[in-house]
Amino acid sequence: MSELDRPSAWRLQHLRLDRRGVLKRGALLGLSIPLASSILAACGGDDDDDNEATKPAATATTGGAGGAATATGVTINQNVTPTAGTSGSPASGSPTSGTTSQPTTAPTGKAGGSVTFTRSEDSTSLDPVLWHNPDIWPFMNVYDQLVKVDEKGIELIPGLAEKWDVSDDGLTYTFHLRSGVKFSDGTDMTVDDVTWSLERARTNEDGGWNFTLMQVKEFKAADPTTAVVTLSGVWAPFLSDISMFNSSIISKAFADKVGDDQLTVNAMGTGPFSVKEWKKSEYVLLAKNPNYWETGLPLVDEIRINVVPDTNSQLVQLQGKQTDGVIGQGDVPFNRVPDLEKDDNVQVLKFLSTFVNFIILNVRQAPLDDVKIRQALNFATDKQALIDTILFGNAEVSNSFMPNGALYWAQDQEPFPYDVDQANQLMAGSKSPDGFKLAFTVASGNSLQTQIATALKDMWSKIKVDLDIQQLDPTTVRNNILANDYAAALSGWTNDIIDPDELVSYAILPESNDNFHTGWQNQQAIDLAHQAQTETDPDKRRQLYADIQKIHKDDGPCVYLYVVPYIDAISKRVQDFAHHPMGQWVFTRMSVTE
Repeated sequence: MSELDRPSAWRLQHLRLDRRGVLKRGALLGLSIPLASSILAACGGDDDDDNEATKPAATATTGGAGGAATATGVTINQNVTPTAGTSGSPASGSPTSGTTSQPTTAPTGKAGGSVTFTRSEDSTSLDPVLWHNPDIWPFMNVYDQLVKVDEKGIELIPGLAEKWDVSDDGLTYTFHLRSGVKFSDGTDMTVDDVTWSLERARTNEDGGWNFTLMQVKEFKAADPTTAVVTLSGVWAPFLSDISMFNSSIISKAFADKVGDDQLTVNAMGTGPFSVKEWKKSEYVLLAKNPNYWETGLPLVDEIRINVVPDTNSQLVQLQGKQTDGVIGQGDVPFNRVPDLEKDDNVQVLKFLSTFVNFIILNVRQAPLDDVKIRQALNFATDKQALIDTILFGNAEVSNSFMPNGALYWAQDQEPFPYDVDQANQLMAGSKSPDGFKLAFTVASGNSLQTQIATALKDMWSKIKVDLDIQQLDPTTVRNNILANDYAAALSGWTNDIIDPDELVSYAILPESNDNFHTGWQNQQAIDLAHQAQTETDPDKRRQLYADIQKIHKDDGPCVYLYVVPYIDAISKRVQDFAHHPMGQWVFTRMSVTE
């Protein structure tokens, strides 16, 4: 999902850097004193505070994250060829179970106990069809899908369907349902619940995700344990699409009882937890589903997620042992990570994410319609300096519009190096050899955006680009970008599915959103994107997407920046909390020690 489509809590929180720390970092990185000083001006730092939080981020504590957390930010080890029949690349006629991707060890924690977490923004709906990010993260623990994404975020594995078959022509998917699955109220899940839920997701006029099922011709029940989906044409991303939150399976009887329109405030799923209570703007209380189909899971009895808008207050509560964790997206400021890692009662977990950040350029207007200028801006951006100075080392340089490590990400594509000489050569051969003034839009009150823009102003001045930083309220920024009334702005993306089709459609196909609202178009890339949607051979798809990424990089409609991990601060009494690469929290195997 594009950064523009996300609520404000998704956007990274502000940083408070002290003066000595900023100047010290700037000097170590070879940045100019004006740059370091200007970053400080954006942070509201203090001369007299030589806080330990200004030191580079130390190795994170991975704790009990089930191997999913990483100690050094983002780990790149996932770009593998998916198993035939999974990851949206069906093997014709072959049943696929994917059981080897599932956890094979028994739960190690003790059953029982409760956990209290905090986040800065509350949910808006319990309805899978109408979900937004604050809803998805907790309630993927309430609902299941036929197919789910494994913990590494790279393959599809069985969910409520224990296996599936794909016809030779790639048009018919037959899902064999697990036996004995019950909803949290103890009623049996039936094939009618499956077909009704999926048809509702496809046709609900208020749903924002209907497009993920647009290739479906029919859902039907073949027998009490088998659901059949017929497509109108071969669609390689289908299995990934059906793993999305909007394809969650809801109790039809429950929906009939409470009313379809009441599913925004009532939930009945087959997931490891149920919604015991939701007091809007205050907390949501999840209770263990005693009827959950995975034997011995979940472990904890209750999870309370409090809404605490101020991130500093969240950390005070954590360190004061009033809560067990700060888990809201971006709620742990980067500059607090080193300090938190020194707390004997806290574990700082960094999980692989798909959150890629970049600058969008409006190529409809001069001088950004000149590819040489767009390439020059990429060469003139010292991404590692941004990471080290502003993000405290908690990111990895990006080489594509795709997230690092994602399926079919071009791992071998070289990122733009920081090369001012090369940038100046491109500028000299461009339509604006003497430089120009460039408006750069940032959201007022977002210190991180201001810091990045201020650093870019210094960097780009070296190629005679005078960055005019324009601070506007967040709503105006968004509306201006949607109206194509901007020159350059920060943006980003996080995957909703493991298949790259959703992101590629957003970045390459103009009918989606005019290519991240940049106005850039390339017919060769468009043709390749459409070809990839119907190509079921994984190796061929990999090459198609590699070609697309190269075209996008060479044309430079975006300035690639970095990928940041999910960072959560958790009490050491909590074990096996996980943050999925797709964004949701995973509470299923979590336990507590007293």
